[in-house]
Amino acid sequence: MNMHPKPTKLGLALILIISFLITGIGVLTTQAQEPASCRSPRCAHTPQLGEKSTVFRFKNLRSGAVKTEKGWKVQDFASGFFNPNSTQITITMTAVSDDPKFVFANGKAGTYTKTIVLKPMFGVTDNVYIGSTAFGKPDWPVAQGTYFTGSVEYTSSEPFYYYMLPETKIGEDEDVTKAYFKAWKSMVEPVPVVWDNDLKQFVVCYTNYWHNEKSWPVGWHSVLTVNNVTDQTVTYTLRHIPFYGAQFDPKTGQTTRYKEQVVQLTLRPYESTATTLQELFGWATDQLSAMEGCLLIGLDHSEAKAGIAIYFSVVPNDSGVPMHDMIP
Repeated sequence: MNMHPKPTKLGLALILIISFLITGIGVLTTQAQEPASCRSPRCAHTPQLGEKSTVFRFKNLRSGAVKTEKGWKVQDFASGFFNPNSTQITITMTAVSDDPKFVFANGKAGTYTKTIVLKPMFGVTDNVYIGSTAFGKPDWPVAQGTYFTGSVEYTSSEPFYYYMLPETKIGEDEDVTKAYFKAWKSMVEPVPVVWDNDLKQFVVCYTNYWHNEKSWPVGWHSVLTVNNVTDQTVTYTLRHIPFYGAQFDPKTGQTTRYKEQVVQLTLRPYESTATTLQELFGWATDQLSAMEGCLLIGLDHSEAKAGIAIYFSVVPNDSGVPMHDMIP
């Protein structure tokens, strides 16, 4: 979820994540765990292990700002989508407020709907609360200074991957916009890694590399750990698909748009590796970066998948000296 709305994507507002150690969201495909997007009673429909589905439903959600004697309290959540199909799909979002008189940002009371169109093998991020006037007028449900509680449903005729960047902790400040940024700063969440039987690949439907962006005092990057626990050498083909984004070099003024990249990683029997995606794909660390996307991981012999452990998370990184408000 990025920060500065652009016409090529539906989401922009980003997670600020405090220190986080990679934990067991990594997948051994023989295990059936609850996906990160559906860990609580708020998830009314729970596909196994974060797998693709035609329906994702959530209840008792909160997004927006509440005025207090000391200022404002803000909570929010956001979404990531990936279309694994060979055809375009349309996802319908329906948000129903607990208060039928609640007015959404589009002026509708009680219920908000919109559609998200995804081309094949592509995705988007999408936000809920318009936390800053600097975002302009994005097509997000909850207007600044209002507070939504209720249920949200995402449906499509074809299965898709969904990742909820779940509710933040409460951010408090005298200024409503600063309270919003403080709320996202507290965000901590790993990302599921799922084997897709149709694609014959692992799917990580959310990646992030925000770096040296002035609006956020801390950046993010994506960390990948792969354990080959088999007795054979395995070559992994990693395909990164950016949903949007670019790098900006303040020394030259040059902007380089992110493009799809493919790299290979070979591990000997029982060998492990841990790396960041910027190391793996060669993204600059001395430039401004704003990007979100997804990662596909293939194997040179897919039968080895049951003996592979893959762990993935989005964690804070040292952003260095903020360089620029936004990519020009």
